[in-house]
Formats: sequence, structure tokens, C-alpha cells
Amino acid sequence: MRIVEEGRARGAPALVLPGRGYDVDQPVLRAVRDELVVAGRRVLALSWAQGPPRPQDVPALVRFLLDDLRPCLVVAKSLTTLGLPVAADRGLPGIWLTPLLDRPDVGLAAARSHPRTLLVGGTADPLWDRVLAHESDREVLELDGADHALEHPGDPVRTAEDLARVRTAVRGFLAD
Repeated sequence: MRIVEEGRARGAPALVLPGRGYDVDQPVLRAVRDELVVAGRRVLALSWAQGPPRPQDVPALVRFLLDDLRPCLVVAKSLTTLGLPVAADRGLPGIWLTPLLDRPDVGLAAARSHPRTLLVGGTADPLWDRVLAHESDREVLELDGADHALEHPGDPVRTAEDLARVRTAVRGFLAD
């Protein structure tokens, strides 16, 4: 794995974790990273050097990264949202993009996560559990018709509009 630092703010960084096939330079994670830097945060963005870990190895990886890097905020996409239980145990705020809420441990962790938690998912994503997301009593941004990449295939205008909604939600999240 490789970690790239952005922003020069002092203090604890925000840690940005990619998905299995969705790296930190893909549109949604790039947008969140940009919003973090604009908000004056230091960002550490992880990339897979030799491919992503197996799902069962993600919690240990997240635990290691949290111990080593001591972030103040976790941003994760899809596969790395399997680390939500670890972040919840540590009381860390987070932005969880397309969280794997269909996994019982992740779904339960969303409900006991830090009160400053943002869950983002699309209604066309089969892994998005809208009921569980809303019952978590955390901030939720649900994108009508968006898929697991938070996109609308064949509709770049709608995809761009939803990306702007994600940016606005992140900006609001960071301002609170």
C-alpha cells in the first residue's frame, strides 16, 4: 500500500481509504479529498500497491492504520467500510461511502458509530440498506437511482449533480 499526503494543516489527519476497484482518485473520493483540503484538513490517502486486501483482512488493516496514523476522521469506500466497526469502537467520526450495510457487523456498527457519522449510498446499489441507514440515527445522504459507484450509468449530468450533492454534504459535515 501507498499513502499520499495532501494539505499542510497541523494536527491529526483525515484518513481516506479506497474501495476494492475504486481508488482514491476516482470521482467521489477525489471530491471528498478536495473538500477536506479546502476545509483546512491534512489528508492521508491510501492506495493499493498490489491489489486490495481480502474482506476478512480489512478490520485488521484499519486497526493498524488507526494505531499508526492516529487520524481524527476516517473516509472509506465500499470494501474499506468493513473497518466501520473498528472506527466505531474507537469513537472516530467518519464518512462512509457506499457502506456494506448488508454485513451485520457493519450495519450494527453504523448505529453505534460516532454521532458525527455520514453514510452515503445510492438506491440502485444492491448493497445499500436504506432502512438500516436511516434507522442508524446518523446523517444520511441517499442518492436516488445511484449505483454502487454513486453514479448513474448513461446519465453524466445526473451523476455530476449527485457528485455536487456529495460535496455539499461533506462540506456541511466538516463545518459542524
